[in-house]
Amino acid sequence: MNKTDLNLIIENYLRNPFRSFGLSLLIAMLASSLLVGGLFSFSLSKGLNRLSSRLGADVIVIPQGTEINDQSVLLQGDSKYAYLPEGSLEFIRGLDGVEIATPQYYLTTLSASCCDQKVSVIGFDPASDFVIQPWIREVLTEKLPKGAIVVGSEIRIEEKGTVKFFDREYPVAATLEPIGNRLDQAVFVDISTLESIREAAQAKGVVFLFRNENPEQLTYSSILIKLAPNADLERLSREIHTRFDGVQIRSRKDMFSGLEKSTRILQIVVWVIVAFFLIVAVAAIVISFSLSTRERRREYALLRIIGFTRKRLKKLVLAESFLVSAVGTYIGLLFTSVAFFTFRIWIGEHVGVPFIIPASAEITGVYVAVILLMHSVGPAAVYGVAKKVSQIDAYAALREVEH
Repeated sequence: MNKTDLNLIIENYLRNPFRSFGLSLLIAMLASSLLVGGLFSFSLSKGLNRLSSRLGADVIVIPQGTEINDQSVLLQGDSKYAYLPEGSLEFIRGLDGVEIATPQYYLTTLSASCCDQKVSVIGFDPASDFVIQPWIREVLTEKLPKGAIVVGSEIRIEEKGTVKFFDREYPVAATLEPIGNRLDQAVFVDISTLESIREAAQAKGVVFLFRNENPEQLTYSSILIKLAPNADLERLSREIHTRFDGVQIRSRKDMFSGLEKSTRILQIVVWVIVAFFLIVAVAAIVISFSLSTRERRREYALLRIIGFTRKRLKKLVLAESFLVSAVGTYIGLLFTSVAFFTFRIWIGEHVGVPFIIPASAEITGVYVAVILLMHSVGPAAVYGVAKKVSQIDAYAALREVEH
């Protein structure tokens, strides 16, 4: 494209700023929705896949009334910190069909020096745990040192590699890969370290209901069960409910059916919004350029008379629509990128399902796809209009305008 054509394209864009910037703004909204749709879908899918790969429990037993909202305490790291009846772990371990049963312990969510948000402390039994320790082994090959802790990806570690709870410092052995929910703001400890944190809290006047009246009996916040092959879950649930009141039992299928449904609904909503903006943007561009073509028939006729070929005139109209698309695309990508990556943590906390930002390669792929698609929206929408412009009879158009 020569300099003359480029000047004509820019001059026409600026000649009618209300129309040009209005269309670019519409394209910006479309680009924003496409970018959010791509990043959002990748983030939700990645979060759900990561969580599914890490949930090794077939069944979770928690106290009745625990806030679960179709997602277990294990998935969200959130509960009212109620406790299971005494003796429930031993009873469950003795049931037919239970291959492994391991307890987890939750201390009340507390503020720590590591973060502005509240932090959940989750304790596990190293002798029987089959859920948390596999996560830890992904980032820590050796055994967890005595008194050390493992933190979620959003926990800020002090310069000396520690996190402080109740004025007592604990060395951080490893930081887990992000999961995409509130477990990224959790601290994982073994039973002895959990007891140390409880004692430190007690020294500060904070008392946790960590034990029953029997000082030797630990109080469990949840019990995670791995079933033997062909185990009868209904019979297992019936026996637990018959023996203990105030417990609820959730299967892996129950937990993930809710998550998968929520994820699908969110993705559908996002892409419906994208489709809406796409239809509106294409319609607006076609109507606007069609009206502009009628207003500029004399201009196009004069360009034909001074030597513009039909092909060159067609390219001129397509290039004008390309400029509208390009300006809107980069405006939309700029503002959406700043907003999305600035508030990604807030978004992850409020969508209610696992949410992990994609890897750099995936993000780059989304940006490239959006840019290529958005650059073609304008030219594709006005291709028919540009073809009609190229077929204008110069002398007939001039006479029409004069009359």
